Amino acid sequence: MNSIISSFLDLPTAVSSAEFKAIPLSTRRKDFLAKNDDGAPIFLLHDSSIAKYSPSISFRHLSAQFHATCHIRTDEIDLEDQFCLVWCDASEPELHELFVRCVGAAIEELPTESGTRELESCISQLQDLFRALSLPSSWEVSGLWAELFVILKSGNPAHAVSLWQEDQYDRFDFSNTAMHLEVKSTIRALRAHEFALEQLQSPAAGTGFVASLMLQPLTGGVGVLDIAQEIEAAISETPGLKQKLWKNIAKALGTDFSDKLDKRFDPTFAEKSLAVYLMSDIPRPDTPSDPRVTALRFLSDLTTVSSSLTGTPAITLAYAFSNALS
Repeated sequence: MNSIISSFLDLPTAVSSAEFKAIPLSTRRKDFLAKNDDGAPIFLLHDSSIAKYSPSISFRHLSAQFHATCHIRTDEIDLEDQFCLVWCDASEPELHELFVRCVGAAIEELPTESGTRELESCISQLQDLFRALSLPSSWEVSGLWAELFVILKSGNPAHAVSLWQEDQYDRFDFSNTAMHLEVKSTIRALRAHEFALEQLQSPAAGTGFVASLMLQPLTGGVGVLDIAQEIEAAISETPGLKQKLWKNIAKALGTDFSDKLDKRFDPTFAEKSLAVYLMSDIPRPDTPSDPRVTALRFLSDLTTVSSSLTGTPAITLAYAFSNALS
């Protein structure tokens, strides 16, 4: 996918709304990526249906038009055919790479011969994804960065993505019946994190873990998209997980995507600071005996806390995720 991004940047803008120099995206489908006449990315998805009227779709950041006859040129082929056009808002250039990656992941599972109905279904899912970029998000970019870093360092990124929360209000960042893992990050000099008491509840028949990261902002460091690209490469054979990866990122970015995508952190510092604990290691207050107290949040200083887990943080993190396989 990184080579496609580079190739896209080198493409000329379209000479008209129906003629494109493009990059082929599939060996089994006639799908292409091009630049439209204002320089924004546009996907041309082959439509095998008989042409009929289908209303265009216009949504914030994303638009689509059906049954467009286009002339496509690549380095190898020259063809004219019927396509569904899906393009990104030219006024948001910082969104273009995320758009290419989200749409690229979504179309991988299209049938070889897709008609308008299949394409409409795919675009409907993309609308839901890009709707997230029009809504406020309570995720801090440091928290998203830390969760992506944990996936990358998990030893099994595909398994980690499969366990990743799909809702920002889920109790645990990664979980199944055998494992709960909560990721905490801080940009302060003190390893102290805020918890809700229920975030430290291990599964009844499994183990609970906490991964702690201290982050250092760094101009020229690594951003959210940089880590996500590495994860995408590691899960390239599982299109469903790629879609989940980019959907979660879009939800986490929300309307502040421009500012959040600009934030960068030092990955070397993060790796050196990584610590993994059992949930039982974390200092916490007692569970309230008064039933009228239904929620409790607190700050726990882990500076002097030793982990009950043996081995390096990388080994213990891999152990946490392998625990979820048992």
